[in-house]
Amino acid sequence: MNAQSLERGFSLERMALLVRNRLLEEAPVLGIGAAAVLGVNLVGLALTGQAPFNHMGNWRMNGQATQASAWTWTIVAAGLLMAGMALKGIHGKTGTDWILLPATPLEKYAAALLDCAFIFPVGAAVAGSLMSALLALVERVAGGGGGAIWLAWGIDALETWGKYAIAAAVFLAGSATFKKSALLKTFALALAYCTAISLLLALGASSFGERNARAGFMYGFFRSSGMSLSPRASDAVKVGLDIVTYAIFPAFAVLFGAAKVAEKEGRDEVQ
Repeated sequence: MNAQSLERGFSLERMALLVRNRLLEEAPVLGIGAAAVLGVNLVGLALTGQAPFNHMGNWRMNGQATQASAWTWTIVAAGLLMAGMALKGIHGKTGTDWILLPATPLEKYAAALLDCAFIFPVGAAVAGSLMSALLALVERVAGGGGGAIWLAWGIDALETWGKYAIAAAVFLAGSATFKKSALLKTFALALAYCTAISLLLALGASSFGERNARAGFMYGFFRSSGMSLSPRASDAVKVGLDIVTYAIFPAFAVLFGAAKVAEKEGRDEVQ
């Protein structure tokens, strides 16, 4: 970092340094988590002759691994947990240290978002695929079938990542908003949101005189089912839900999270 970069309103160099520092802080914990996953699979190999993550769940399709696997859920759970605690530094006694970081509030928030929504899932997916291949090789050498190697690429993987990134943005906003129990409070609000949208969808469908309308959600994103509406009405409902889920909702989460970071930092500076 030089004097010229310090004068910029937004500096990619400063943000890159923030990301680097975050990765260095997270590396030991993530390393322990990866070792734990590897250990569970090695224990499974020793006891049953199979690596459980390569066999767990109904996720094999034509001999190929799909995204709904133990590997996927482990990465998603770890990422959301990390996002829910990513901005805890702005609260409590560590708030002063956060303010003293040589970067703007937007850069600090953007670094956390980039880390949780992009860098972590990509890095974890690469590590998971390599670990899955290694375990399959060891299992086959030991005389087993090897299971299905988890490969984190393709349309399914991109769709899963998109849903994860939206959820990560929501938990990041919760981390910026709540001082205590951010994960629990964010999850409760997300559940309330899911319930409200489901009820509105069911009421809207029933207004068309349909008694068999129901709404369901998966991964915190909504889909309608059992709606005997006209094709045009069904398409309109689907488009509306997609706009809310994949545009309005994530945009609000990102903007709200950035605003909360700026508000908190500005208030602490005044104090």
